[in-house]
Amino acid sequence: MKPEECAPVNKKLLPTADQVKLFLTARRSIRTYKKQPVERATLSDIIDTARYAPTGMNMQPVNWLVIEDANEVSRLAALVIDWMRHIIKEKPEMAKSMNMNRFVAAWDNGEDRICRGAPHVIVAHAQGALSNAQSSCTIALTYLELAAFSKGLGACWAGFFNRAANLYPPMMEALNLPDGHQCFGAMMVGYPQYQYHRIPLRKKAAITWR
Repeated sequence: MKPEECAPVNKKLLPTADQVKLFLTARRSIRTYKKQPVERATLSDIIDTARYAPTGMNMQPVNWLVIEDANEVSRLAALVIDWMRHIIKEKPEMAKSMNMNRFVAAWDNGEDRICRGAPHVIVAHAQGALSNAQSSCTIALTYLELAAFSKGLGACWAGFFNRAANLYPPMMEALNLPDGHQCFGAMMVGYPQYQYHRIPLRKKAAITWR
């Protein structure tokens, strides 16, 4: 690439170290969302930021699938529950270790603990054969989560959604990813129902100095 093709860095817009630390420590995983949908332009903008995430050998293998329709998000969450019911029946010990009965019971009581009622889910996928696909998608989704926070949005990793996307044929068919592609992470996105005003406690960093 040529220097003139690259946008200049506006150093006046760069945050201070204290601002960066506050931004990162104030971020929360959001599990309660407003029904209000996020504008497509905003979703596109946070993905545009996430594409600058580092990738191994600069391969940039990450692809995005945006589940924009809230009804489709709910339908996919139902497929995850179907997968859980199958695991509970066929592999009860595995289901027990992952507390699947609790998620299914909540669903049957009208509570979505899979996608948490989020209006959107964003999936990061890539060629499964690529050695750096997992790390690249994980880092890109982390960028996406932070970009969402900067826009006043809430986000949370959808772990069971991701598992079902790679293990349950009906879910795989519903997502219809390109041949050879694998889901390497899914993120719920929406406007948070509640605002947080304090930074939560965390364990001390476990550091070995050498």
